Amino acid sequence: MSRHAALLVRVAARLLLRDPDGRVLLFSYRPPALGGRIAYWFTPGGGVQDGESLAGAACRECLEETGYPLADPGEALARRQFAMRLPDGSEVWADEHYFHVRVGRIALRQDGWSAQERASMGEGRWFDAAQLASPPQPVFPEHLLAMLAAADARDAEAAAPDNDTVLPKKCALLLPGSDS
Repeated sequence: MSRHAALLVRVAARLLLRDPDGRVLLFSYRPPALGGRIAYWFTPGGGVQDGESLAGAACRECLEETGYPLADPGEALARRQFAMRLPDGSEVWADEHYFHVRVGRIALRQDGWSAQERASMGEGRWFDAAQLASPPQPVFPEHLLAMLAAADARDAEAAAPDNDTVLPKKCALLLPGSDS
């Protein structure tokens, strides 16, 4: 039996929010122990609550963390699984599902943030591909550029007229290191 089999599974819905320029929204993680310095950047999203669907969690998390009322995130684009330490020190098996959503220019709001988010998250910032290729701090998920490229390819194929090779929308990108 692997060590991971004994961990509590934390299912999460995460968002790859893209603005009209193709930039993706990331938030900085600034743990109090680092005195406000940025440890890394991450996508909006969070844990799925009891009785909540993945899509429902994506919509709720989008509203809470950005102030943007997302109606439908579509199908998940990618899934990532790994052992993760939560801010309270407990370790879980993270099962993250990523939704790619194109949005207009939105004014980010923090009024839906929890006390924990207020203590450790910095304001959101939009990153373009060049900035992601050489980020100022680590970015999670590690394969974000590949995920964005897969989303762009899926969107291009879905928009292609009379294309018999269109992948079904339920086709998901499996990331290296994923157990699926």
